[in-house]
Amino acid sequence: MEWRKLNSLTLSIVAALCLTAAWTWSWLALLILPGFILSIEVAKRSNKPLGFLYLIFALWNGATTYWIANAHPLGLFATVVVNGGLMAFALWFGVRSSAVLSRWKSLRRIEYLPVIACWMAFEHLHESWGLAFPWLNLGNTFHGLPHWVQWYSLTGAVGGTLWVLLMALLWSSERSSMLVKYGVVLLPILLSLGLWSLPEPVSEESITVHVVQPNIDAYSEKWDLPERVQIEKVERLLSEANRPKTDLIVLPETFLPKARAEGQLGQSVADRNLLRVMRKYGAVSVFGATTYDFQYESNVYNRPYGDRFYTLYNSAVFVKEDKTSLEIYHKGKLVQGAEKMPFVRYLKPLLGDWAIELGGTTGTLGVSDHRKVFEADSIGLKLAPVICWENEFSDYATGYARLGANLISVITNDGWWGNTPGHVQHLNFSGLRAIEQNKYVVRSANTGISAIISSKGKIIQQLDWDMEGVITAEVPLIEGQTFYVRTGNILGPIMTIIFFANVFVILISRFFRLKPR
Repeated sequence: MEWRKLNSLTLSIVAALCLTAAWTWSWLALLILPGFILSIEVAKRSNKPLGFLYLIFALWNGATTYWIANAHPLGLFATVVVNGGLMAFALWFGVRSSAVLSRWKSLRRIEYLPVIACWMAFEHLHESWGLAFPWLNLGNTFHGLPHWVQWYSLTGAVGGTLWVLLMALLWSSERSSMLVKYGVVLLPILLSLGLWSLPEPVSEESITVHVVQPNIDAYSEKWDLPERVQIEKVERLLSEANRPKTDLIVLPETFLPKARAEGQLGQSVADRNLLRVMRKYGAVSVFGATTYDFQYESNVYNRPYGDRFYTLYNSAVFVKEDKTSLEIYHKGKLVQGAEKMPFVRYLKPLLGDWAIELGGTTGTLGVSDHRKVFEADSIGLKLAPVICWENEFSDYATGYARLGANLISVITNDGWWGNTPGHVQHLNFSGLRAIEQNKYVVRSANTGISAIISSKGKIIQQLDWDMEGVITAEVPLIEGQTFYVRTGNILGPIMTIIFFANVFVILISRFFRLKPR
């Protein structure tokens, strides 16, 4: 093919452009295919393949996540340098390992397995390590095309990663027939379109929801305006909705920005005022707050306070049916750099409290060890309180559904990124979570985009960026678990095991100089 005659620099630039376009404009999502085909070709070459691969992925990371710098400049540095480097190494090592396996006739049928295993092991690493960043996982490429990926209810977004890799490997091989190449592209899409056309499951129970978008500037008003004024704004918006009392009210992440002790939550003047508003307009409600509690022993996340220690949290607060008690869930997945010092568990013994205080704009926060579901028996609600960054972690989010959640709430404050593609992609990821779990999503974003999302990932109602208002909708409470919820991400661990087995085979072949047969 003529394009194979192009030099590595040209191929790298074209590949980066394809990857960026596929990610930025949903209608160009299939450009992810030529982007990876060209990247695989670069990885096969002998002239500095790792350097050119890094150029591809550094450009892709920078062009698609530049808006991270609005929240934390080091975040963009980490995505370009660290994530770009890991992507380059994963593809380079996978392609090189495939070349080694192809020397053995008995292994040629699986010679491309190392490419898949290396990349998927890299993505699996992003589920939990100190620099976790699953944003650009390949399965998320189709975030704006829910009608293409209804089968994520079977595999999760990790299945989308496998699909992209299979397409790229088959189309980059001259041995694969055109029937197979077109089949692997079209069959998942046709299956998904068939599922999309089916009616949504009928639920015996439904509730009415008010989703509030206060539109308070994340950089200034959020911290400068008295909480009293912010609460008054919410009360005005709810009153202007001109609807009868609803079942559930959803407010955004850190709606109450000033830290308050959990043992005294609800007792201050501002807290009592907010609870009055919530009880006036809703049976139950969920909102974000910054909270803290005390400990008598030091741990990874806390700070000294006299003879005790305290830990700060990004929390979801649930106003229960009895109107007198509150339930709290602490955000379990923190934004590295902005809410947490990476590798704080290992750095705190060396840096002491500096490891906590340097953890972003708020310092390193504490986390919940387990997910929690907020229940309201009188209306049949079992609510998943997903907080912002947790929305990106596909496997983590299924934990709420395994606990019985029948509705997903996403509370977030996307204003940190400004009016950039970041908040739109973040919204669309909520649609992927809806598909994976077959649950409706009620999403409250401080500055937008707030939305009601169906169990098929379709946006039913939304409030756009930089708008204030209330969305009122009746949403079904869908019971049961999808296949993906029951299994979780099994492909990631399997491919990680294959990756390490591949490393073992490569080392054995190098040390013992095994000869191909």
